[in-house]
Amino acid sequence: MDKTIIYIFKFLFLFCIGSEIWAGPSKRKEETIVLKKQIFGFHRSDEETKSIPYLEKYLTLSPSELYFKLIYAKALLYRDDLPVPRNDENIETRINKTKAIQTNYNKASKIFQENVLHLEKVRPRDPNLGRWYYVWAFSEWFSDNKEKSIKLFQKAVKLDYRLTESYYNIASLYESLGQWKDAELYWRKYEKAEKELEEED
Repeated sequence: MDKTIIYIFKFLFLFCIGSEIWAGPSKRKEETIVLKKQIFGFHRSDEETKSIPYLEKYLTLSPSELYFKLIYAKALLYRDDLPVPRNDENIETRINKTKAIQTNYNKASKIFQENVLHLEKVRPRDPNLGRWYYVWAFSEWFSDNKEKSIKLFQKAVKLDYRLTESYYNIASLYESLGQWKDAELYWRKYEKAEKELEEED
């Protein structure tokens, strides 16, 4: 009788532990599905900033999700909740606000660099690869890495000829660097590419 009670107790104990183990992944899967829906909802309505905490939670649960890392970097790039420095503020406040904005752009750049290069390695024919290079180029531009931004825009349009705005942005960057001949060259490339796209349509 005592042995039977012990066996029943052991069985119940193991059953409870097993149930918890099985419930863990199932619960996590449900949570990631809910988070995905919320994230895509925000991005469809152009509310990237609101998706940031959901993306951070999602990436805690699924840290190897390449696509969601890229969406996270894009959300950081387009975030609009960081306070902008004002002329009527004291110098320390302006410096702190500028640092926060710069840190955010640097973080986006770093995430793009790691994951766009990884995407290119694992999926070299991904149809969105050019667009990811294009968005990454903006994060470098906003981080004041203008030369790197130029190279990324060049790569973007090489991967996807429809990204003609890349030429426009390269021309603008060269102008800001005082490289007028290069700027003129890319203004012409932009005009030519736009005409070709119009003819194609």
